Amino acid sequence: MKRVSALVIATLLLSSCASKTPDNLVAVGVIPDCSTITRVATAAKSLEMPCLDGSEIINFHTIRGPIVVNVWGSWCVGCREEMPYFIDLYATSKFKNGDIKLLGIDVQERTLDAGQAFIKSYGMSWPHLIDIEDKSKFLFGPGVPVTWFIDKAGKVVATKIGAYTNKEELFQQVEKAFKIRL
Repeated sequence: MKRVSALVIATLLLSSCASKTPDNLVAVGVIPDCSTITRVATAAKSLEMPCLDGSEIINFHTIRGPIVVNVWGSWCVGCREEMPYFIDLYATSKFKNGDIKLLGIDVQERTLDAGQAFIKSYGMSWPHLIDIEDKSKFLFGPGVPVTWFIDKAGKVVATKIGAYTNKEELFQQVEKAFKIRL
């Protein structure tokens, strides 16, 4: 009986850590460069992170909006659960025409390939930075997911700590932060 219990527990633990691909996947994700991210030339502070495609290094403090910044990790259950909402958000006209940008920041990965595989498997297609050295936790905090809303002046106008539990919650926060209708 103890053997069966141990086997059941081990199976449950292993299956809960498995990477799952969303059921509503419509396309394979791509890893674009970060050239669409609006930036100023210099900033008083520095937090440099490479674009996940390897094309350039970006000082986070030079980024200007309106932009939604989602900090995530492929290992994070909440990040995996909320990602379909960000995919739906990115498909709206305000994001597709570039009025508002979306940027992901991949953190605390064991390998560079883990984040890239996550993007591809979830059908994501917006730019991402990667924090290889775990420097961003001093800005965003130690846990993920975290979402920031940055205006044209570079000011953080709203934040969300933790995962979105539904699409409406995310969409409403975008509308409120940027005073727009999606």
